[in-house]
Order: sequence, then C-alpha cells, then structure tokens
Amino acid sequence: MIAPEFVGKRLEPVVLRVPRERVVAFARVIGEVGAVHWDVEAARAAGYPDVVLPPTMLFGLELEVRGEELLVEMGLDPLRVLHAEQSFTYHRSVHAGEELRFESVVADVYRRMGGRLEFVVQETAVYRGGEHLVDLRQVLVIEDEETV
Repeated sequence: MIAPEFVGKRLEPVVLRVPRERVVAFARVIGEVGAVHWDVEAARAAGYPDVVLPPTMLFGLELEVRGEELLVEMGLDPLRVLHAEQSFTYHRSVHAGEELRFESVVADVYRRMGGRLEFVVQETAVYRGGEHLVDLRQVLVIEDEETV
C-alpha cells in the first residue's frame, strides 16, 4: 500500500532542452500531419521560432528524464505499473531548442475496487524561463500483488 504521506510530495525539478531532430523524429513516428511539427520552414511561416512539439511529447520526455525513481521510492515494482490516463493543458506552444523546466507533485494517491487497485496522480507544470507553458496530469494504476 502506498503511504498517504506521498500526497503533496514535490519532485526535484528537471531541466532539459529538446533538439529539433528529436521533435521531427517523434512527429514522424506518431504520424503527425501538421507540418509545423516536422518542417522548420512551415513552423516559421506560421510564426513559430522552430518546430512545435506535438502535445504528447512532453509526457515521454518527463518519463525519460525522471525514470522510475519515484515508483521505487514508493515501494512499487515498476513492472506492475500501468499508465491509466493523461491530460494536458497548453497555455503556450513549446518549440524545439527551448530549455524546459518540469516541476512535479504527487497530487493524489487512492485505492479502488476494494483496495485491489492503487492510483497515483502526478501533476506537472512545464516552464520556459519564468513563463508557464503547459500543465500535465497523469494517472498510474498498480494492482495490489496480495489481491491477485
């Protein structure tokens, strides 16, 4: 069982810069048809400084840089954790080459189905300098090993 003390836990902020080639590759892999995501000329013609990150890319970037540290700290087996839900609210577009800061908090931990399933809600604010760009929310679900 996940300790309720984890609710409100702030994770160490992480900072990263995403190269254009990485954004373009991600856009192509997911089949993004909007040229502003893979063609720098189209992005600039549309008024952006560089290619625009597809909306879901930020989730993957955060997962990649944070890894499984929080799950392990919570006493969870990362192999038993499933991604249940994600949502995002964009306040500004995010572009290749920008330095991004991810500030995350464990917003909630709860149980359902008679305690058989545990849920972890993580909320993340993404910044460029002091400018708030995006709010991310993800929900992870873990099946209690003892009730399986």
